[in-house]
Amino acid sequence: MENQRVRISKTMLKNALAQLLQEKPLDKVSVLEICQTAEINRTTFYKYYGSQTDLLEEIESDFLGQLDEKIGLVLRNSTDAIIDVLGSLYEQRSLFCTLVRAVPGQQFAAHLLALPSLNAIFQNLEVSEGYEEHQARYVRRFISQGTFAVLCDWLGSDDPEPVGEIAAVLETIRSRF
Repeated sequence: MENQRVRISKTMLKNALAQLLQEKPLDKVSVLEICQTAEINRTTFYKYYGSQTDLLEEIESDFLGQLDEKIGLVLRNSTDAIIDVLGSLYEQRSLFCTLVRAVPGQQFAAHLLALPSLNAIFQNLEVSEGYEEHQARYVRRFISQGTFAVLCDWLGSDDPEPVGEIAAVLETIRSRF
């Protein structure tokens, strides 16, 4: 268990990197900049992280872990889980968009869609009759990747539509298959 001082230092470093990533890509952010923004000594940075990438990976891991926990809780306690899940993402849209831009390639999408709670949703998604199992697997993948693309467009918008509107769009797409 980390003590409070360690948690505070790590939080300040994470916030600093997230702030800097809104201005420029990870490969243009130096450890010195992160430390100056966080007002933390470089020695402290290197005590916890080997590089900016290590810090970014922890930010992503924290975000995904918290999201998975929230989704799991919502699925156990709600009949209209999509609204709650989208609401949670909406509240953290700045960090979501930062991770989409900062994590290389499609890794963030792969990590997000691999969350046990989201994976369960897409694996349990009933696909219309007429598909063989291997075809249904492709349809589920299409829906999950399409959902990710919709989330990126929606959360990256300057004026995102209300949560209920996006939930309706996603439900329409899902129901067509």
